[in-house]
Formats: sequence, structure tokens, C-alpha cells
Amino acid sequence: MTRKKASTLFIWLIALTLLGVMGYSYFAFRGQSRYIVQPNRTRIVIHGSEASFLDKDDVSRILPIDITDTTTVSVDLAGIEGRVRQEIPYAKKVNAYISPAAHQMTVQVESRKPVLRFFSDQGSFYLDDEGNPMRTKVGVSVYLPIVRAHQVDSITLKQTLLPLSQFMQTHEDWASFFSVIELKEGNRLHFYPRVGDYIFEVLGTTNLEEDLEKIHTFYNKIVPQVGANRYQLVKLSYSGQIVCKRRP
Repeated sequence: MTRKKASTLFIWLIALTLLGVMGYSYFAFRGQSRYIVQPNRTRIVIHGSEASFLDKDDVSRILPIDITDTTTVSVDLAGIEGRVRQEIPYAKKVNAYISPAAHQMTVQVESRKPVLRFFSDQGSFYLDDEGNPMRTKVGVSVYLPIVRAHQVDSITLKQTLLPLSQFMQTHEDWASFFSVIELKEGNRLHFYPRVGDYIFEVLGTTNLEEDLEKIHTFYNKIVPQVGANRYQLVKLSYSGQIVCKRRP
């Protein structure tokens, strides 16, 4: 073997050894159950577009340490992550880690994102972007489409309300056009515009974009011919047509 090849091989052996040691150290360290931290160096980071539901004080209050303390203590990162998830209903993801040299702990929390406000006989709640109910928070209000119904079950949440909320997220013009959406029997949706007292009816959410586009036809072609006060209920889910019902 030439001196050059031997030198190259030696360098590769050193590099692989260092990588192995680093990898072992990382996994062995991460596998520990407790870590030494200095509480007053703790960082709390909140992520999410709706961080108003979650602030740093919410997190610091439930940590098992006083973040103003300067004395080092032992903490359980997995336990902290589980505690935050369990006690803060607005937390979507939690990740706690430390910087060993500085004995600094960082707690990152991602806030759940409400996409729809729901009112029913069962109370009021938000629906998040994964279709899960999310409780309201005193002092916090988010400008979102409002949906009303007498009762709602888990199937309706997933199959009707979640697709509806996703549609409104991607069609801000319609989200601002309507003030209230009412869920009726037979999977019928009644849309109430912010201006005027029309009721636009759609059957389910499968063809929501196509059905709502007919509202432009109603305002541009039907209203100029018959006047604004003849019809109140406007049914949009009939193929190729708009069915209007006279006012009582």
C-alpha cells in the first residue's frame, strides 16, 4: 500500500470513529430520563398563527420548575412534554430539549389552529384544522365563519364541518361574504350573507365551489329581472339551474 493510500485510509478511520462516538453520545444522552438545567435560562417558544390561544405564561405556570430560579435542578423532558400536552388544550405539538453546555432548557409549543366557530345546543366551541373540537378561551375571540346546528356528532364534524371549514380557509371571499352558516336536516347547509336577508341552500359540501358560484348568477341575472324582494330561499345544488322560493 502506498503512503498516500495509507494516509487517506487513516483519515477515513478517524472520521468514522468520531461519527460513531458522536452518534453514541447523542442517543445515550437523549436516552437519559433526567437532565440538569438552570431554570432562569429556560426558553419558551410559541409557534402557530393563532398564538393568542397560547402564551408563554400558560406554559411556564405548569412547568415543574420556577423559571426565575438560578439553582440548577434535574428535570424530566418527556414528563414535561406530556404535562404540557395534557394540561393545555390549545397545544398541538410539544418539544422539550436542552443545550447541555449551558444547562438551558427550551420548550417549543405549537398552537392548535381554529378554523370555524360552532354553536349548538351542546354549547360553543371551535373546530381546528384537523377537524377536532377545540374549547373557547375567555378573553380570546377569533374572526371566523360561524356555524349553527341543534346537535352535531363526530361523523358530521369530519364529513361536513371539516370540509366546509377547509373550503372557507381557501376561499376568503366567501368566508367574508357570509355571516352565518346553518346546518339543517338532510345535510342541507343554509348560508346567510352579511348584507341582505337571502338564504342560500346547498346540499352537502361535495360541489360547494360550483354551487356557490351560482350566487353570482342570482345577483347578476335573476335579481335585476324580478327585483330584490321576491325571493328569499335560493337553492343552488340543482344541476344547471337555480331554484328560488318566494317570500312568505
